Amino acid sequence: MNQRYLILTSLLMAGTVVAQQSHERLQKVMPADQTVVSQTAPAPDVARDGGDIIFNEDFANGFAGNNGFGAWTTSGPNGNIWKRSLTGPVGAYSVPTQKIASPTVANGFMAFWSDSANCMCSSGAANWPASPTEWDGALESPELNLTATPSVMLQWSQRLRWCCQTISPHAVEVSTDGGQTWPVTLEAASGIATNNDPGTQTRQVMLTAAIATNPANVKFRFHHNPTAAAYHWQIDDVQLIELFSDDMKLDYAFLSHTGTGEEYGRIPSQQFYPTMLMGGDVINNGAQAQSNVTVTVDVAGPVAFTAIINGGAVDPGVTSTIQEDHILPSLTPGLYNATATVSADNPDQVPANNTYLRNFEVNEARYSLDGIGNHPTGLESTGTIGTSSFTDAEDGLVLLNYYQVRNPLTVHGLEIRLGSTTVAGGYVIAHLRDTIPVFETPPNMTTVLAETDPTDVTALNVTNGVMYVCFPSPVTLSPNGYFASVSLFSNAGASHIRVVDDLTVPEPGITSAIYIPNDDLYSNGNAYAIRLILDPAGTACAVGINEQDELQGVSMFPNPTNGLVSVRMATPGNYTIAVLDLLGQTVFSTRTNGSVDLDLSKQAKGVYMVRISSADASTVQRLTLN
Repeated sequence: MNQRYLILTSLLMAGTVVAQQSHERLQKVMPADQTVVSQTAPAPDVARDGGDIIFNEDFANGFAGNNGFGAWTTSGPNGNIWKRSLTGPVGAYSVPTQKIASPTVANGFMAFWSDSANCMCSSGAANWPASPTEWDGALESPELNLTATPSVMLQWSQRLRWCCQTISPHAVEVSTDGGQTWPVTLEAASGIATNNDPGTQTRQVMLTAAIATNPANVKFRFHHNPTAAAYHWQIDDVQLIELFSDDMKLDYAFLSHTGTGEEYGRIPSQQFYPTMLMGGDVINNGAQAQSNVTVTVDVAGPVAFTAIINGGAVDPGVTSTIQEDHILPSLTPGLYNATATVSADNPDQVPANNTYLRNFEVNEARYSLDGIGNHPTGLESTGTIGTSSFTDAEDGLVLLNYYQVRNPLTVHGLEIRLGSTTVAGGYVIAHLRDTIPVFETPPNMTTVLAETDPTDVTALNVTNGVMYVCFPSPVTLSPNGYFASVSLFSNAGASHIRVVDDLTVPEPGITSAIYIPNDDLYSNGNAYAIRLILDPAGTACAVGINEQDELQGVSMFPNPTNGLVSVRMATPGNYTIAVLDLLGQTVFSTRTNGSVDLDLSKQAKGVYMVRISSADASTVQRLTLN
């Protein structure tokens, strides 16, 4: 499936965004066939208790409304893009499987189909225009009298994705004059990165302060601003909920051993700093201000410890980040389970939303960005990415993970976790890279600190879901930041390779990335299962070889050469010869039954890798063209 990407360097400076062509078919939105039971609006002068739902909309009646207050309307130049739907998104970059999974999705939902609206459809293909429109349209609620319930939270289900700006185009706007003006704007997609589809989410924003001036004439709207062109925004199960007096919510918790936002799943003991950045984002979901708001992080494991982080006062509707660089004890190997809890002076009336779980492992054998297999029960979420993900990247797609090295670190190779749809027959090349060449414009992908020979993806690799790619000799990295990367080759799509991506803990955009040959560097990916092998025991790296047997009896001469080179085989057989440049791209390939003479005079001068393989073994030799 083809996707759009954010250029990674745009996280550091202004950048551009590129689209790859797709061929998803449009699907027709079907009408509803459900029997609708109307709801009754509460009387405006009846007081409510905390947690009561005072407005509920499931869109079973579409724009006519099923809420007891009235109909929904649209506004803005492109308000007509808002549609009631029963099917998922379609377009050049959207697929129907990305449908919202809200509690009442079977009754229909509202959607802003920005991708579909931009498509020029001919012959059944969804084609992205050269100059896509950045749409502007809003879905407006009926007018509400909230004089008896002025302390309210707006809650809804949504699924969205956007491109190609760093700032989300999605907003909740609030009016207290019946929709004549909209002075208050609230974020609808906080915490979601551009080009990232997080799946269905339940979102909440506080309206108490926004409606204080006149709660008798309230309207709210979901506004897609004209700063993005692609993908979709799906809305369902909209509710207004009366606030409890005292309700602090821990919306997110974090444990960053680097102190700069990355959260690694497996960390060698010598790579810890004296402190770990610990804390969380708290929201005052109650009607009353809270004092002495505290986040307590209890860490259980081989060495237990606790961080108590004071955050002061938090007003209603305010989100506050409470954090500290906590001094660590000496940590020994093993799994550590962290439970973060928010509290305040007043007893919390909704304790179920006070905690957040995080795990990490001290591991001397692996350094991994991903935490697959170690996350709290029920929280792990994974995807895959690989040679079938992007147009023009079937051979040479590079996946990169960032690793921060505090103390010298010896790396024997990379462990790569493979997705179940990987097909045996392709091969990978692993690298260690300094960050500076990667961030050059254009990216310099030929400069590497270490490189492996091509390693075949075998049927056993696919069955086990893992492969080990070994450097010719161990590599010691000095303190600095590095990228561990793998270049993937699928033999022109015949043997696609998929690498597991850990989606459980959102990582900064710089942490995982892709490079598309002859294109650019992008921030696709979250935490690839590309791990540094520090202890080679139990892997092919323990004996300094890759997983496939070394092909014996092969010689190649002259070397260096002006272009003509002889490859001699000790025994006849079926062989494949591939010549790769330093980007890992195949510039020449042939099949032979034995010794053969090659003419490489049309290739540019430089260093190449020549890979000779049979069904059972392979060898790689370097060749210099003068």
